[in-house]
Amino acid sequence: MKDDLSVLGLAPAEHAAYRALVAQEPVAAEDLLTALVDKGLAALVDGRYVAVAPDIALEVLLANREKSLREAREHISTLKVAYRKHLTKPMPTLLEYVGGAAAVRQRIVQIQQAARSEVRRLIRSPQPPVELLADCRTIYEAAALPTDPPVDARVVPVLPLELYLLDDRLALVMLDEDRAAILQPCGLLDAYMQLFERLWERSLPAVPDEQEEARLLTSLLLSGLSDHAIARELGVSPRTAQRKLAAMLQDLGAHTRFQAGVQAAIRDL
Repeated sequence: MKDDLSVLGLAPAEHAAYRALVAQEPVAAEDLLTALVDKGLAALVDGRYVAVAPDIALEVLLANREKSLREAREHISTLKVAYRKHLTKPMPTLLEYVGGAAAVRQRIVQIQQAARSEVRRLIRSPQPPVELLADCRTIYEAAALPTDPPVDARVVPVLPLELYLLDDRLALVMLDEDRAAILQPCGLLDAYMQLFERLWERSLPAVPDEQEEARLLTSLLLSGLSDHAIARELGVSPRTAQRKLAAMLQDLGAHTRFQAGVQAAIRDL
């Protein structure tokens, strides 16, 4: 967390001078004192500068900044309407084409950081981390899963596409490594959001706990899938799947996969 007040329009030197006045320490720089008076943070009383109470002075600055932000958001809405009106490719008002690796990467970062409530991501290739202000749910293709996945992350063996959803306002869909399409609200955007939710329901936690993994293995054993099919469902290699199955058989004292599945189900693992 920042310990300065630059977000309220104060320069570091002005912030330091105000903190000194709050602590009743002397401030020699006349220009800084004048600036604090102009911003309502200080007052000249009986020939000496004193700090105005923070809960009054700073609240005024905060209210002014919030007003400016509201006005900026209204202006953004106006610009958004004008922008959509003049889009000419490939589909006016609905779709924006982005070409070039650098431009695509910039838009991916912008979309994630502009989210107000939630970012939803389908990631097929390793991506650099992005600092987010909103909640984020990510489904990784197994090959792209980072060594230290975020808390709210899941994994599937293969994803059909790479996708970034900004709240319910728009989607960025990767077309290939250096081309993307940005989709505005429409039926297709709704379909992408539903696709994400269906995949989320069917995906596995990126870091599953032992109880959940045991339940999943039980289900896969009882379904009669092969080791390779189980590995695909788990998003691991066949050898890793075989090792997990062998460990389960040993823990349950079973000699066959069928016996292990039945005993696990009976024990409600």
